[in-house]
This record gives sequence, C-alpha cells and structure tokens, in this order.
Amino acid sequence: MLLQGKVAVITGSTSGIGKAGAIVFAQEGAKSVVSGRNRQRGEEVVSIIREQGNEASFIPADMLVVADIERLVKITVDTYGRLDIFWHNAGIVEPDYIENITEEIYDNMMAAHLKAGVFGAKFAVPEMRKAGGGSILFTSSVAGLKQSGYSLTYSLAKTGLVMLTKKLAVDLAKDNIRVNSICPGRVETSMRLSIAEQRGRAMGIDQEEWVRRDKKRIPMGRYITEKEVVDGALFLVSDRASSITGVALPIDGGFLAV
Repeated sequence: MLLQGKVAVITGSTSGIGKAGAIVFAQEGAKSVVSGRNRQRGEEVVSIIREQGNEASFIPADMLVVADIERLVKITVDTYGRLDIFWHNAGIVEPDYIENITEEIYDNMMAAHLKAGVFGAKFAVPEMRKAGGGSILFTSSVAGLKQSGYSLTYSLAKTGLVMLTKKLAVDLAKDNIRVNSICPGRVETSMRLSIAEQRGRAMGIDQEEWVRRDKKRIPMGRYITEKEVVDGALFLVSDRASSITGVALPIDGGFLAV
C-alpha cells in the first residue's frame, strides 16, 4: 500500500474528488481525515471507509474561516499524533466576468482557494517538520494554467495556488516537505453538470447538447473521471514521487495541449 501509516487531511472531502480521494487514500493505508462543512455527508464518507475496514475521522471545517483550518490540523494531530499529508481540495466556483464581479464574490473565491491554501500550509508545516517531512497538495485547475471562459476570480485563485506551490516547494525542500498541485480539466462531477446547465441555458441549448459540444474540445473526447484525478493525487503524495516537488500536473485529457 502506498500510504501505509500516513495521516492524511483532505479538505472538501464530503463529496466529489475529495470524497473519492479520502476513500482511496484509506484503501492505500492512510488514516483519512475527512473535512468539510456538511457533517452528515462527512460522516457518510467516514462510514464508507470504515465499512471497508479502514481508518477515518470527520472533522468539520469551513475553509473560509482561518480558525477552522487551524483547528482542523490541531485535532488531527491530537487524534493521530502526526500529520503527513495535507491536501487542500476544497473550493467553490460560480460564473463571473469583470463587469459583474462583486467584492463578495472576489473575497469568497480567494478565501476558499488561495487564502485557505496559504493558511492550511502555515498550520500543516510545523507538524510535518516534527514528523520528518510530508507532502502538501493543492487542487488547482487547468484554469490556473489557462484562463477560464467561465469565471475570472476562479482563474485568479487557481493561478495563485500554482505559484504558491512553486514558492513553498523551494522554501520547504530542506525540510523534506514536498509541495505539488494537480490541475484537473473537465471532470465528470455534479459541479460540471451544473455548469453545463447554466451555460447551456445561456446559449439556448439543453444540458446534454452543451456537454456534447464541451467534450469535443477535449482531445480524448470525454470528461475525466474522479478516480483519474485521485490517481494523480495519490502518486504525488506517495513516496513514488519522492523527487517530485513544485509541479502543477494537468489531468485533462489533453485539453491544455490544444
């Protein structure tokens, strides 16, 4: 197992990619700390993991609240005695363009993605130093490497995570703490289908037709699965990637190559 004996915190793991990650990480031997705002969904993820004979806990946390992020790390260490992996996966997305952006949209987007990434690392790093090293992973996006036609602030926040990755990778290499990002493309999630519905409505077409056109923009001709994203994340946080740090890995079916 790739993560035997590791303690892994995954933010935004009550659904979607984070949920899939928490389950897979536990299957690979990690003690998975599931975190998010919805206690019922979080406990359901923990139940799935425990039913498989693996270890997990749910710690509620709102990534818009710095005190919650600090508490998340503290309770994790109090519970398991260490922290080896911190995967900041939580995020939000909503459409915005320069003419309709509001201060609230801007502040929330930056807080959920970039600010939470900064403070997650701030609180995780001292515990990883105590453990002799660790791995920090951020969920950025292809929108952090190529502008998004859907959301200005989402692109800005995800781009910030890529630069945070590079900066921390250099600063923390001496501490045996690796820092990487994954940059998913179009992933088949409920969030993607919600976007499809919104954008299809704006174009006067149904969701199914918008999805069909959207997939044609991807060289592989399909959306990426949650498992494919998690497989990339698992590799980067595992010892198999022991010399890899400062990387922003696209998992996008070739979207960025076009």
